[in-house]
Amino acid sequence: MSITLTFLVILAGSIVRMTGSGMGCPDWPKCFGLIIPPTNINQVSWSPNLFFSEGQMVIKDHELLVANKSFSAGLEFNPSNWKSYERHDYAIFNPVHTWIEYINRLLGALLGIPILLASIFIFFRYRSHPKWSLTMLAILCMLLFEAWLGKVVVDGNLIPHQITFHLAGAFIILALLALIYRSVSSEWETHAFVAERNIQDLAKNRSKALRIYILISILLGIQIILGTQVREEVDVLMKTFGVGASRLGWVGKLSSIVLVHRSFSLVMLLFSFYLLKLSEGLAGLRFRAGIILMIFILEATLGAAMYYFDIPKIIQPIHIVLSAIAWFLIIDGSFKSWLMIRDFK
Repeated sequence: MSITLTFLVILAGSIVRMTGSGMGCPDWPKCFGLIIPPTNINQVSWSPNLFFSEGQMVIKDHELLVANKSFSAGLEFNPSNWKSYERHDYAIFNPVHTWIEYINRLLGALLGIPILLASIFIFFRYRSHPKWSLTMLAILCMLLFEAWLGKVVVDGNLIPHQITFHLAGAFIILALLALIYRSVSSEWETHAFVAERNIQDLAKNRSKALRIYILISILLGIQIILGTQVREEVDVLMKTFGVGASRLGWVGKLSSIVLVHRSFSLVMLLFSFYLLKLSEGLAGLRFRAGIILMIFILEATLGAAMYYFDIPKIIQPIHIVLSAIAWFLIIDGSFKSWLMIRDFK
């Protein structure tokens, strides 16, 4: 469940960026000071004879105001009941953006439930599974860091590099979850290696496969960083021309990083093809290598579509989720390769 929710969080975060919904909720963890986000402009506007709770926000004269206390409004606006929101000056209400951002936060909160429960469960089994316990602790700490960073991103009105760090944190959580998954799964997957036990010729291939898996994980990490840099440049263009503006000619306004990112995909394809050939006869490793190769082919195709067809919005979330799936499989394959070497020496 945690792995699936992590993929959904990454997808939701990508949709938030695609639609420009990052400031749909101008505060954190509430949304306009409410637990349930507003759906109508009247809910974030001052009106006479309405009750306002402490911390509730309204937009008045293009300014975001926060209620000092809980009170019932009179017939006239009383400035003493309100204070200006000082963390940023973003004061726009878009119900679609608000709910896209809220769903993104909700998925993050849901992800915290199984991770917290698993952390508590494994805490009482530290003596028998110390490595699992430490890994789950690291996952929980990363999730708390991600929650804090989410607040920082909103308070800073979407400072670009902080958004990138936020995405990187999600990929680190996914990698740690892959290690936990492989540790648990390998206890009941050992039968998959039976056909290899007496095949000495495959011993070297196991070591080579591990090295290539690690190399591809490093290359994919670099590719993801390059992609986030391109994404940040697109975000700047979105702020400049508007979320709904035509993207015709945007590619030409990007830096040379987009060309490096595009060319780097060919390197990924070559190494993933080599991994597929190298892992022949290596049980589940070959299956994983095949899936990784297919993902990289699809990624390269989608990347070309974005480059030649003016960065269609719908492709961006698919592109990042495929990268997340490939990342999970590569980390899983790396650990599986290492376990095969350890168990069958």
